[in-house]
Amino acid sequence: MDAHVKFLREVPTADLLAFTTRLSTRNWRELTDADFVLIEEFVKSDGCTGVPEFYHNGCVIHDFWYRTHRNLDGTPIEKKEADLGLKQYVMSKSPLGHFSIISWLWYRGTRVFAGSAWREV
Repeated sequence: MDAHVKFLREVPTADLLAFTTRLSTRNWRELTDADFVLIEEFVKSDGCTGVPEFYHNGCVIHDFWYRTHRNLDGTPIEKKEADLGLKQYVMSKSPLGHFSIISWLWYRGTRVFAGSAWREV
């Protein structure tokens, strides 16, 4: 496990909240582009491989959840919730909304293939 990621998993909630107070909100659905840049730097996000730029921020918040196992308010988050959040982000950016095939494929992919990333990252 990467030392920085291990640190993020073990960082006290008060320290994590000290970072998230720098954001404009703790509601991931209302984050600004500047907030996503801060999160990306904080968790050293690698985004999602081969993802169109307009979904990049969804990958950043997904990395935050995977690397900290917490929401922006410091509460614990489960893998299923993190994967569902990515799906909801993609749906919100897609002209097809709830019917976005990409969102459903990514959701299934993360549910099936990202178990080791959740445990190890």
